[in-house]
Amino acid sequence: MHELPLILFTLLVQASVGVMCVFACFSPKSLAPTQRTLAVLFICFSAGLGLLASTLHMGYPLNAFNALRHFASSWLSREIVFAALYLGLSGIALLCALLRRTPPRVLLFAAALCGLVDLLCMSAIYMHATVVTWRHINTLFMFYGSAALLGAVFSAWILPLSPRALRVLAGIAIAALALRLLVQPDYISWLSDAARSEAVTFPHYPLTAFRLLSGMRLSAWISSAVGVLLFTLAARRGKSPLLLSGCVLIAVAEILQRFTFFSIQ
Repeated sequence: MHELPLILFTLLVQASVGVMCVFACFSPKSLAPTQRTLAVLFICFSAGLGLLASTLHMGYPLNAFNALRHFASSWLSREIVFAALYLGLSGIALLCALLRRTPPRVLLFAAALCGLVDLLCMSAIYMHATVVTWRHINTLFMFYGSAALLGAVFSAWILPLSPRALRVLAGIAIAALALRLLVQPDYISWLSDAARSEAVTFPHYPLTAFRLLSGMRLSAWISSAVGVLLFTLAARRGKSPLLLSGCVLIAVAEILQRFTFFSIQ
């Protein structure tokens, strides 16, 4: 399954950035040392595992260092730099947590900012590729949407958030889903124009794969919508089986969405 490294890379890094943003916004001073350590450990582990998975997609991983020489002109170079900055700042935050100290808020916000810029670079890499199903602003909405949705899902279970904080996360999840849906009509119109112009990405056939996976895409949208609904309903009650069901459905939807994204035959 050649898509697996890229699926793991993008989803794990996006989940890590999402949790970091939540962790930075809700004061870590209110958390016990063990809770702070667990949160930052997840952030670092998720990002580190994702970046490790990305090297499995490279024919020769050491060539990644050569990409750093083109920061001014290459989105890949920028993505590598900001990913390294994000992981480095997250590592410093983890060190602070392990020393039973509260990571400085400025450090957490700096890490979150680097992570968000990294997602922008990650999105731009695919938006500037030759694959027609990627070359639309839909890719940007999908990647940032994953960070928002997965960040809400994992934060709800890793961090001891108040009911008010859970309601805020539910609002973010609703907004992320709504923005994704709003961009879909223009995205479908874009793909229809591409099909009429007989766009070809030899040796890949992304439009054919897009049509063949329509059932999986529909399942992903339904799973995401139901998951966000359950997450929102459960946000008023705190952690409950209803909240768990919503989180699982959202996570499954993201995996399905990302699989269809990278399935270009």
